[in-house]
Amino acid sequence: MEKIINQWYNVSVYLAGAAALVAILVPMDITARLLWASISILFLHFFEEFGAPGGFPFMGMKVLMGSSETDKTKWNCNNLSSMFGNWGFLCLLYVAALLLPGVRFLTLSAMLFLFAEVFMHLLLFPLRLKEFYNPGQITGVLGLGIIGIYYFTTVFESGMYVWYDYVLAVLWFIVVFWFCFRSPLYWGLGKKDGYELPDQTAFGQWEKRVLNK
Repeated sequence: MEKIINQWYNVSVYLAGAAALVAILVPMDITARLLWASISILFLHFFEEFGAPGGFPFMGMKVLMGSSETDKTKWNCNNLSSMFGNWGFLCLLYVAALLLPGVRFLTLSAMLFLFAEVFMHLLLFPLRLKEFYNPGQITGVLGLGIIGIYYFTTVFESGMYVWYDYVLAVLWFIVVFWFCFRSPLYWGLGKKDGYELPDQTAFGQWEKRVLNK
């Protein structure tokens, strides 16, 4: 199990393929198909962030945590917490929307998150890092962004949601984000031994600059 966890971002590629096949081949309505497509792209997104080219943990420490620490052993982040956070977020936001299609705010929350990814990878990270590319940008912008645009320009109709659906959608997103990436469970998993981040995963394009300085 430890070996699988330490390869979770590579496993995500196979899960992306499986989700894509479901989205393409299984009969379903357009909203469910877009949710499955989002799941597929998200799995690829994880691979881009942590596998190739990798480097999201270092970027996350700099931008999201405001830390300049370059010793990855002090980040309180490892493959176990990363897998829990990312796969857990996907399940709570997208799988829940698939399983409970009648709970409207779940679908709305999942679709709104697509634009949050675009904002972070297209604007927030480049501006804070002063570099154009950041790990996850290609799948985040060209993958998730396109799905979001398609949903809100083609599927979305006035009256589909009422005002409190938007409130619940945002609250759900915040709660899920906290549980997956800021809760005591997440930080506790990050302290477990045996799940250290490889340099490629931790630093990506910044590996040579950080480790050789």
